[in-house]
Amino acid sequence: MNIKGMGPLANVNYYNKVVSSKIEKIDKVKTSDRIELSEAAKVLNDYAIENSSYDKSAKVEEIKNKILNGTYNIDAKLTAKSMLDVMKGSK
Repeated sequence: MNIKGMGPLANVNYYNKVVSSKIEKIDKVKTSDRIELSEAAKVLNDYAIENSSYDKSAKVEEIKNKILNGTYNIDAKLTAKSMLDVMKGSK
């Protein structure tokens, strides 16, 4: 008795045939990406230093010198409080 087409490749070929017919039936939808900024982000953009005439070169030099001397310390709570005060319009 001779049975043809019943080998390991027959199953793979059948699988490929079924998969390829299903792929052709899928409708291709053209999508595009987009980015939207929240209202909070738009408000925070108003506080950007780049938008102001703030001269930061002296402050940068002062911080660089403190870092090089090892005397630069940051108070995280004070920094966070100051940021929130500015956002709320308290200062």
